[in-house]
Amino acid sequence: MNPEIKPHNPSNNHQGLEMYFSPKIVEKFAELEQNEKNLKVAQIVDTILLQESIGLKTPIYSAELGGGAHPDRYDAFFSKLINEGGHMDWVDVAPLMLELAKKYISNEKYQNRKQVLTFVKSEMLEYLRGIENEKLDLAIMKYTIDHVDHLEVLFELLSVKLTRGGKLIATIGSTSPELKSYSTNARFLYNGEQFPDNETRTLTDGDNFTVKFFKVSGDPTAGYLEGAETLKYYHSAEKIKRFAESFGFDIFLGDWKDFVPQENQKGETINQDVLVLTKK
Repeated sequence: MNPEIKPHNPSNNHQGLEMYFSPKIVEKFAELEQNEKNLKVAQIVDTILLQESIGLKTPIYSAELGGGAHPDRYDAFFSKLINEGGHMDWVDVAPLMLELAKKYISNEKYQNRKQVLTFVKSEMLEYLRGIENEKLDLAIMKYTIDHVDHLEVLFELLSVKLTRGGKLIATIGSTSPELKSYSTNARFLYNGEQFPDNETRTLTDGDNFTVKFFKVSGDPTAGYLEGAETLKYYHSAEKIKRFAESFGFDIFLGDWKDFVPQENQKGETINQDVLVLTKK
């Protein structure tokens, strides 16, 4: 282990993640994720994975950090891993989410993914600490980088654990400090309190906010999925860029359509901020 990497307190691993340990919530939440927006974002990530894996040595060793319940995504990238003998660690701290992940690929359509998948019960940073230096070619964080409080620890670990030319591909909730009151699938609470739909709240580095999920995707009037709320952290674009420079990464931070050539966008027009780090 690199002695320069700062210690991380595992006692806080589950703070703000309690919903993912509740049998009453996780299955309903996993079903809720089978919505149009989630599937489109997964397709965007899949497109970027395929694009950014060109030129990497094969076989590719990858890891989805905070993978959740849906390894039934990323059709193109999984095909590449299977054809080239690559690998993906599917990492999640919640055992219930891993059990659901196994369930979602239990049918015949996804059987061959089991050849390249290992399910790993671990908190994201602890997983990175435990693997060999320069082990990972690709790290994926879909909807999870906002769960990381100490972003500098993540960047420092990635700077050691990624291969030269290796990459982090992450979706970012928003690079704007303006917190809207709700999104397609959830309402946001500022300091634990709901605020009017026509207003925003301004976040600064170090702030956190609560995400409270709707019972039906895209329909706030249907109410909330009981108990389904989680904590996320705001990291400014300036801070992200500063850490990228400090730890030796090339960086793209912005809307995915400015990163993927138009001919590879397949007509998709949704906005989605992404972070792509490349180890120099």
